[in-house]
Amino acid sequence: MTPADPRLFLALDRAAHRVRERLEQLSRARLGVSSAQLGALLHLARHDGDRAGDVAQALGVQPAAITGLADRMEVAGLVRRRPCPDDARAQRVHLTAAGRRAADGGRALVAAANTALATRFTADELAVVARFLAEVSELDLAAAIPTHGASP
Repeated sequence: MTPADPRLFLALDRAAHRVRERLEQLSRARLGVSSAQLGALLHLARHDGDRAGDVAQALGVQPAAITGLADRMEVAGLVRRRPCPDDARAQRVHLTAAGRRAADGGRALVAAANTALATRFTADELAVVARFLAEVSELDLAAAIPTHGASP
C-alpha cells in the first residue's frame, strides 16, 4: 500500500472494527462485561468517583449514553452511583469490589491484546504505526481535503 492508496481509509476502518469486535468478544467471555463497560471500568479504576459526564468525556461518548451504561453496570454490581456534592444535577460513579476485580482483569486483557498486536512487528515499525495513529487521530479531514469539485 502506498501513502496515497485509496484503500488506506478502508484498511484503517476495517482493522479498528475487527480489533473492537474481538475485544468485545474477549471482554464478554472472560470478564462478563461489554467493551464499553470495560472502558468505563478502566477509567474509573484511575478516577474512582468521577462524575458521569467526566466518564462520558473520557470514553468519547455523549453523556446520555453513560446513563444506560451506568444503569447496566449498577445492576451488575460493578459500580455504585452517588449524588455529586458540588452539583445536584450530577452523579459520581464509584467502583464496587466486583468492578475493581473486573477492571484488574481488563487491564490484564488489554495488556495481552497489546502484546498480541505488537508481536509481529519490530520496535521501529511500531514507532511508525504509533506516530501514524497519533497523527490520524488529530487530523482535521475537513481542512485536509480540498473542496474544489465537490457539490454543495
